[in-house]
Amino acid sequence: SNASAISYNDFRSSNAAVSSNHRGLSVKIVGFNMGFDNNFFSISKYNDINGKNFDDSTDPNYYPKSEFDDLINKGLQFNLNSAFNVPFSDIVFNNISFHNRLYSFGNVGLPGSLVKLVLYGNESNEVYNLDGNSTINIFSENAIGYSRKINNLSYGIRLKYLQGLAYGELLNLSNNSSYFVTDTTTGFMGQAKYLINQAVGGSGFAIDLGLIYHKSSNLTYGISINNLFGKIYWDDDNITYNSLRDVIERELPLRHNEKQYYTILLDTLNAMNIVSTSLDQIYITESFAVVEFDDLLNIPFNIDSLFNNGDLIETENGSYLLKTQHLSSEIINSFDLKTQVYITDYPTNLNVSIKKDFEENISLCTSLSTSFSNALRNSERWQLSTGLIFNRFKNTPITFGFSVSEKGRINSGFSIGHKLGPILFNYGLNFKDAIFLQSAKGIDFSFSLIFKTHKI
Repeated sequence: SNASAISYNDFRSSNAAVSSNHRGLSVKIVGFNMGFDNNFFSISKYNDINGKNFDDSTDPNYYPKSEFDDLINKGLQFNLNSAFNVPFSDIVFNNISFHNRLYSFGNVGLPGSLVKLVLYGNESNEVYNLDGNSTINIFSENAIGYSRKINNLSYGIRLKYLQGLAYGELLNLSNNSSYFVTDTTTGFMGQAKYLINQAVGGSGFAIDLGLIYHKSSNLTYGISINNLFGKIYWDDDNITYNSLRDVIERELPLRHNEKQYYTILLDTLNAMNIVSTSLDQIYITESFAVVEFDDLLNIPFNIDSLFNNGDLIETENGSYLLKTQHLSSEIINSFDLKTQVYITDYPTNLNVSIKKDFEENISLCTSLSTSFSNALRNSERWQLSTGLIFNRFKNTPITFGFSVSEKGRINSGFSIGHKLGPILFNYGLNFKDAIFLQSAKGIDFSFSLIFKTHKI
């Protein structure tokens, strides 16, 4: 259970060598994980600021705006992720394992200047940065693993094929292209220019390596490194692109090689213009599909005519955006366009663990782990985790755990299972940046249904 991995902190959650002692057949019939987190909001934080006075320091309900300074500097971040096991595709047969999982990771970043605008209003002669960013990655992980035990040492390896399905990102068209100015002389002015990139089809490979040393029947040490060399390259040379591109693109807003251009223009908003000028002349938005050229020589149309009609846009980076609203797919595909290659980092993780079994079917698990990247909800900070596994209740395994990372970030989680013959149900819950729900800035939930038999 991914969501309860922090509490179920034994080697089943990370170490490729764990199946060395497995005998029989295990099949995950259904398995999924869903999570959400952000860098500010929680139930307790909402209760702290609800109904507070941000301006009058003498008011008993005063709440200082300085508490938001860190948020103003870093901006708001929202993350959403999910993972689904393809039914009946996660299999362990003796010491050989297979799995096929579908992942989705999305994040949205909003500039801290928006928070500043809400708290302080339109301050005079101030420039507000409106830079935004967001990404989404949808891909599958297909793996085959092998492990073996020799005397007191178990080793294991998993080979993974990473199949990219769809990728998207929203970026600022260029540095300082999105801003809002409060000029006391002329009025409010601003603009925002964004470009949405889309890619269909990607591929990559990764390796998991694991070692487990069985010191005694109740003491075990482990070390693992997962997703070694892991990256997804979104290009035009992979299985998805070659066989499924047209099917996937029919469900997406853009065609192959297209990007979405979006702009907002606020032209001198003041009291005089509000009275004498219509709103659509002051506030203008545009959104249309484009293809990007690096050189004017590659555009097979009259350049002057395109510029005069507003069908061609030159960016500050020296590239050119051509509107494609009236262009067929055949014409777009005939352009001499270099396919943009995007890269998704699939972070390598290092984990060192100890497991100690006590009497009455209780186990204590402790690990020290880190990631080599902050991508896909991972963290480069070192994290110390510990958890208790209770197997003393017949057919009902229960786990509790928490972790502490650098700079004091705390996560907590628990899981509970129930066994009915060869079927095991398991539920997991994980709180982000907190021990209890009311202080959590995010939550993960997972469920799995597993069939296991030794009679093979």
